[in-house]
Amino acid sequence: MLGTQSKHVQNVLIIEDQHLMRTILVDELKGALTTCFVQGAANMSQAMDMLETNLFDLVIIDPGLPGFDPRSQSDRLAVVQTIVEMSPNAIHFVITGSDSDEEWRAMQKLGVSAYLAKNHIRPGSMIEVLDDFANEGLSVRFADEAMAPPEFVYSGLTPREQELINWMRQRPEGKSRRQIYEELGHRIGIDPDSAEKYYKRARAKLLKTGILPKGL
Repeated sequence: MLGTQSKHVQNVLIIEDQHLMRTILVDELKGALTTCFVQGAANMSQAMDMLETNLFDLVIIDPGLPGFDPRSQSDRLAVVQTIVEMSPNAIHFVITGSDSDEEWRAMQKLGVSAYLAKNHIRPGSMIEVLDDFANEGLSVRFADEAMAPPEFVYSGLTPREQELINWMRQRPEGKSRRQIYEELGHRIGIDPDSAEKYYKRARAKLLKTGILPKGL
């Protein structure tokens, strides 16, 4: 189970019909858990087949699956209830693009431990959510379009340099650059000093262009 043992092997199921979002969540889980086995289901039928033949520690659910009305509260709750009942020993997180406090309260009654707006899924977010769960037993993050900076991509950066820039631009208030180096180093398998070198090299490239986004 997750929690105090969240750095050990975890079996995770992501139930999400959008391939890109599943990929993003897989990347986030790889950064948050020391070792994890992740399976993905794009619809309810696939999810039920996997739940019948596997035991999962964590199940991440998008309640707006194909075949159900994503605007219907009863349909959304039915999706989650079915999945929770089929995996009673798992921890359940809900991710959604149409969050509300009312829905969160209803999901919580079904046994959901975390309720996340999709625009909160950003570099390092799953580490924060799992920490919340380990310390408080739940995590709730509603949509806030103002929280994330506008996207910024420079073709002259390597993928690793771009990732460092993205993480640094989304650094929460109170978190030091050193903490970012340590978190990202763990995520991509390099030491913090190497992460710092990649960041400084990326920043130097941006300075030469004359464009340096806020937060860098």
